[in-house]
Amino acid sequence: MKTSLRVAGWGTLGFALTFFVTFTINAVINMTTVSPDYPTAAQMAADFGSGVLFVLTWSSAGIALGVAAHGLSAVVWPDGGLVARISAGFGVIATTGWLLSGVTVLAQRTALLNGNITGAGADAAAERAVVELGFIGVHIGGILFSVALVPWLVIVAVGAARSRRIPVTAIVFLWVAAIAPLAGFVTTGFQYGVLVVMLSFAVVGPVLLRHAARSARADVVARELEATRAATPTAAG
Repeated sequence: MKTSLRVAGWGTLGFALTFFVTFTINAVINMTTVSPDYPTAAQMAADFGSGVLFVLTWSSAGIALGVAAHGLSAVVWPDGGLVARISAGFGVIATTGWLLSGVTVLAQRTALLNGNITGAGADAAAERAVVELGFIGVHIGGILFSVALVPWLVIVAVGAARSRRIPVTAIVFLWVAAIAPLAGFVTTGFQYGVLVVMLSFAVVGPVLLRHAARSARADVVARELEATRAATPTAAG
């Protein structure tokens, strides 16, 4: 179980860190550059470099998310089973939605796509409309992520509470991470709730890693005590 705790800990913490890096880079780019609200195909193609940078950091967060999906399931259900597979399956769906958003951002900036738009001879307004359609893929990925996150993390949180394999602090923040993105989207129409997942996983990751370290130390102490007992001669009766 200690290995699974480490996998889950590094997966959740890795997601928090890489998403923070993605968010920070994107914020810096937005603050230091001037970009149109409704870009044309040529303007999107000129922004290909930032698209590559974004998809690299965003996909890194997605990979960490997939690791967390496997690790959390293995911690709560070390022997596997149907519930473990269902939970991990929803985690994979959430990861797929996350990666879809990142890939769509890059696809919007490819020369091939934008060259085709320009080659069609459309005017600037039509170009902008086609480019805007690309954001549908971004939002579909975000919605898929938010919807799948609920059953994935709720199943994990309930299973962890019953098995007591995860500290209570981590369980509480798993509930927060499960509910916040979808609740935020339903109430506001925006996906800012994803930031709550980043903050929640930034807590869950270190808690799981500390729990794994404590379990490892407890095992060492137990083995030492057992070895001491085995080496101590019994008194003659």
